Amino acid sequence: MSELISSGINLMLTGMITVFIFLAILIILINISALLFKDDIKAEELNLNMPSAKRSHEVPKEHLKIINLINKRIFNG
Repeated sequence: MSELISSGINLMLTGMITVFIFLAILIILINISALLFKDDIKAEELNLNMPSAKRSHEVPKEHLKIINLINKRIFNG
């Protein structure tokens, strides 16, 4: 084989190995961070499921007025 082809194959293999190592490290770090933040996610889910006295299922009248004005602007040009 010529020296140019040998250098090209060497460069290709070096690049592929570098990308493989980078992706392997990335996957490992993602799994580690998932383990570290698992408790935080569970605590946040518990807080979201708790009923809040301030939460209301009704849309305030002011919001409805704003929504209606926006709809009129959009559909009337």
